[in-house]
Order: sequence, then C-alpha cells, then structure tokens
Amino acid sequence: MMAKEKPSLLATRLDDVYRERGGWLREIAARGGRDEASDVVHDAVVKTLEAGQRSEILEPVRFLFQVTRNTLLDRFRSRARRGRVLEYGLEESEAPDTGATPERAIIASERLQQALAIIERMPPRRREAFLLCRIEELTYAQAGRRMGVTVHAIEKHMSAAMAQLSAEFDAGEDRA
Repeated sequence: MMAKEKPSLLATRLDDVYRERGGWLREIAARGGRDEASDVVHDAVVKTLEAGQRSEILEPVRFLFQVTRNTLLDRFRSRARRGRVLEYGLEESEAPDTGATPERAIIASERLQQALAIIERMPPRRREAFLLCRIEELTYAQAGRRMGVTVHAIEKHMSAAMAQLSAEFDAGEDRA
C-alpha cells in the first residue's frame, strides 16, 4: 500500500486562496465567457502548481491571479485564431455559435485580434494599468495601489492606452 503524499505548501496555500477568493477568480475568468470561467480558473491553478514544481513562487496569490489573467488572454487569442481559420474557409465547425452572422463573427474576431496585438505593443506599465482597469475592472485607486503609483499616474496610463488603441485602430482602418 502506498503512503499518502503530503500536500505541498503551495498546494495548501492555493487551496486556501481558492476557498477564499474562488468567486473573484471566476469573475475575472468570466470575462471570457461564463461557461468557460471554471475551466480558466482550473487551468490557472494547474499551471501555478506546475510552475511551483519548477521553482519557488514567492507570492502565490499574485502569481495565481496573473496566471488566471494570462490564461484568459490565451483563450481570447485562441478565439482570434479560430476566427482567422474561419475567415480563410477552413474548418468552419470550430467557429463559436454566437447566433451572429459569419461576417459579424469574422469582423469581431479580427477586431479582437487587432486589440490584443495593440495591447501587447503597449509599454509594460501602460499595459498593466489598462489590464487592471479594463480586464480586472479595478478602480483607478485600486490599480494605483496594486502598481504602487498614484491615481493620477493611472489616469495618464489609461489616457495613453485609450489614445494608442484609438490611433492604431484608425490606422488599421485606413490601410484596409
């Protein structure tokens, strides 16, 4: 008979975090679709545990939230890729059934892909402020506390992020 393996400190901490903040994690993940929220959180917890086996995670709560956000962004990117496949007429069965016309699905997918590319090109602090305020829906004060900056700095980052998104979307439409 095998001896029962003792759970790691990280696994125990993640279990506590999930019990205390699982609803909040699912709320963040639900921005990608309520039906996938639990899957996103599960994937994030598994990725966090796997990362903890490779190296020590100094701030497991913050790490888990970051992995949840990154997992959600990966799902958005995957949807954008599926939209590209649909655009070129390949494997239409992979397209999400949203009740919208195929043309609208393609346009939405292209715009999402373009937005993700613009966000990836943002300077790191601007991107962080934007994701905290728009994806995690933190207030400017909460985002400022998390980033260690003033509300005024967050306002500047958000203004610059919105200007960059607008300018690059407009530039993309001019090229089309």
